[in-house]
Amino acid sequence: MKNVPLSLSMAAAAGGFTLLRPADWSPGMRRAYVFVPGAAAGTVAALSFRKGARTVLTERAGAADLAPVTAGTLGAAADADAATAAASPARKTVVAVAGAVIAGTTASGVLALSLVLDERIEIWLVRRGVARPRRVMAVVAALSSLILDVIMDAKEAKDSKPRQ
Repeated sequence: MKNVPLSLSMAAAAGGFTLLRPADWSPGMRRAYVFVPGAAAGTVAALSFRKGARTVLTERAGAADLAPVTAGTLGAAADADAATAAASPARKTVVAVAGAVIAGTTASGVLALSLVLDERIEIWLVRRGVARPRRVMAVVAALSSLILDVIMDAKEAKDSKPRQ
């Protein structure tokens, strides 16, 4: 662990949030837990695409200014550029909307699945005679967070070694 206080804080947060029982939340709170992060992910995806498209268009415009103009380059290439430029706003909109929908539904789907898995794990532990299943789940979540942190640090260390 490179940053021990951060790793311990993240593990404590993972364990602490696991102590909260989603089955006790109101239906509105569960819907917000599923849909708000999905909407945020969709918005970020759309905004990222929009920023990326602007960067690409700016780079293309700069490259076009630097490209030498010859008689051979004005034919089919100019027609293809004109068609791309004309279709560009519609294409950008479709791709941005599709990316936003995919990102949003993926995030919401994962969160909805997490609610189902949380309930099933708690039921499974209760059936096995565990008196306080949420505490067991919290310990497992905290330990999993620490283990994943150690694994990621080891992988980064391995990837950063100079090859000979």
